[in-house]
Amino acid sequence: MLTNQQCIFERKSDQERVLVAINMADVPYTAHFDAGCGMAVDLITGKDHDFGGGSELPPYSASFWKMER
Repeated sequence: MLTNQQCIFERKSDQERVLVAINMADVPYTAHFDAGCGMAVDLITGKDHDFGGGSELPPYSASFWKMER
């Protein structure tokens, strides 16, 4: 997913997938996209991330989501 101020891209290997989400805007952004799974773990915070209903990206933020298998 790519907009003027947000970018979400995937990196994967045979063992795992990671989504990188960046919001460069000064306001929150809710991204709606097909993550290919329902849950992930944020590798920065250690918190679970649920993709249901969209993914809210805080202002000026980066997230690294390790996808569930």
